[in-house]
Amino acid sequence: MSDTLELGFAEPRPADVAEIEAAIAAMWRSAGEGADSPVTRATALTLLVYVDSPEAGEDISNLIAEVARENPCRAIVMLVEQADSPVGITASVSAHCHLSAESGKQVCSEQITLRTRGAAGPELVSVVLPLTLSGLPIYLWWRAGNFAIPEAFNPILRVTDHLVVDSARFRQPGADLHRLAASLAGWAGRVRLSDLNWARATPWREVVAQSFDSPTRLPFLDRVRELRIEYEVQSTRLAIQRAESLLLSAWFASRLGWSFQRAEALGEERTLHFHAGRGEVKVTWVAKEVAGGGCGHCFSFIIAAEGARFAYSRGTDGKVVQTLAEVEGLPPMSRTVRIEVRSDAELLSDELMLSGHDVVYEQVLSLAEKMA
Repeated sequence: MSDTLELGFAEPRPADVAEIEAAIAAMWRSAGEGADSPVTRATALTLLVYVDSPEAGEDISNLIAEVARENPCRAIVMLVEQADSPVGITASVSAHCHLSAESGKQVCSEQITLRTRGAAGPELVSVVLPLTLSGLPIYLWWRAGNFAIPEAFNPILRVTDHLVVDSARFRQPGADLHRLAASLAGWAGRVRLSDLNWARATPWREVVAQSFDSPTRLPFLDRVRELRIEYEVQSTRLAIQRAESLLLSAWFASRLGWSFQRAEALGEERTLHFHAGRGEVKVTWVAKEVAGGGCGHCFSFIIAAEGARFAYSRGTDGKVVQTLAEVEGLPPMSRTVRIEVRSDAELLSDELMLSGHDVVYEQVLSLAEKMA
């Protein structure tokens, strides 16, 4: 059971750090007095969330409520309205609670929502920083349509331990991945980086990698001549599928040591050329129409090698992948694999529990920004 306590500020009011802290204290006093079961306030981290439009922020409270079940936190939502209006920041406070089956207590996390109008960079930072919890890790979830962190946010980046992005949201992936890669290099290992879209593609990477566990198939990785990815052009998930295509291609190429040469586009088809040890390798992304519509889930990953072909295809339900391995001199082998489709809240919850750098992703990012 999950419940959201709307206590503290009845209506958003001008942001003042002392008033926000007082409202939080009053909220917890009221929660303890009026609750049917004991209330436990829990915080293991500070989660900063940057949202760049009211539309993108519509479901943010529900997402945080889900994340807080596994990662109790103080969430500070920065909802920035890029409008030509006087600068202003309003604040509201709420709590997300769920009933613990083990203790029978309401376990609660708190959320501070800061709504800003206009170019409120320095003013917003001056409110956010004092509200972070001392001694606990700070995560910044950049939930925006581009990766362009204002210079005024540098004080926040200096205290951030872990940055989380979602490259599927980037409206201009080439420019945004370039900025992300440049920022990562500038941080020199100080900030850990996660990409929800990279985590979203994990089941695909696992299924593909399993195909080459066998000693009889492993040598074909050095004989790959073409990689082809097909996805739905009419999909509402088109941005996610395009971003997944980019990351999966970069992952495959980086693991095999391919060197990117050039890219060319024709209509909905994009071809990338790489140099490998045995010559040129071609990677093709194709956006195709799916008869009857595939609900944005149809996706195919095809590897053509000298003497072999490996194909992976996800159908309309989005949860099943059909695999086919055709190797010269051997009978074809196929299997059906169920893959887990996870929500944004589930993906973020996992990232908040990880420690250390994802070295493979950092290498993939370095190649992906060139490819994009």
